[in-house]
Amino acid sequence: MKTNQHSAPQLTGVRAKRPVQIKTTGLDARLNQLAQQLGVTLKELAPLLQLSESTLHRLRRQAALSGPTAERVELLQQVIQHGLRVYADDEQALRDWLRYPLGELDGRTPLQTLTTIAGFTQVNDVLGRIEHGIFY
Repeated sequence: MKTNQHSAPQLTGVRAKRPVQIKTTGLDARLNQLAQQLGVTLKELAPLLQLSESTLHRLRRQAALSGPTAERVELLQQVIQHGLRVYADDEQALRDWLRYPLGELDGRTPLQTLTTIAGFTQVNDVLGRIEHGIFY
């Protein structure tokens, strides 16, 4: 049985917005998963990768990352894995900790600290101290 479908009227000079489609595989999915695990939006993820928001959105359409951006994604994933070990795979506890200002980080949150390469080391050091029960 054939259904009768009506096509939408064509508007000249007006561009219809397409809904954003989230892919379940590839780079787009990897970046979305990274943002979810960190508890950040893609807008908040961009500075962690040292990218503008528009560049991040453009990169999401690519098949793979390379160079410094790929290295930062790997470093973020290492921080997440370390954090999940420390917080017994409790992603929400890790997300909360990432947004909590810490004295060891001069009052900054771990997320704020992750904007530099040295910050990755600092955050991993703090996680290591927590892991071994060393608190300030």
